[in-house]
Amino acid sequence: MQQISKEKENQIQQAMDLEKDVISTLGKVRQYEASINSLKRNIQKCNITLKELSSIDQQKTYLPVGKCFILKPKADIVNEVNENIIFHEKDINEYEKVRQHLVTKGKEKECQLQEAMKSLKI
Repeated sequence: MQQISKEKENQIQQAMDLEKDVISTLGKVRQYEASINSLKRNIQKCNITLKELSSIDQQKTYLPVGKCFILKPKADIVNEVNENIIFHEKDINEYEKVRQHLVTKGKEKECQLQEAMKSLKI
């Protein structure tokens, strides 16, 4: 059997650690992308709600709370929906920044992993 030197063993361990980091970073990127898509869908729902509320004149409006509904003025519901849109857009911007940072970090780690593999000649 071949004996692997300590230095080679350490290089292999570093390469494996880099591979784990790359995989975990890509997983985090996917999670942020899923969160961004979910927030975008919520914004679309809010826009549909606003569109439907604009067609209502003097009818009673209810806000859903869990399994019940609360009678609220149309203006209050419109304000809450607009606030939700603003919060979702802020969250999307923050998530996009973090996602971009993770993407660049992942690319750097991929390059480091490729260099480590070349040095190991695997």
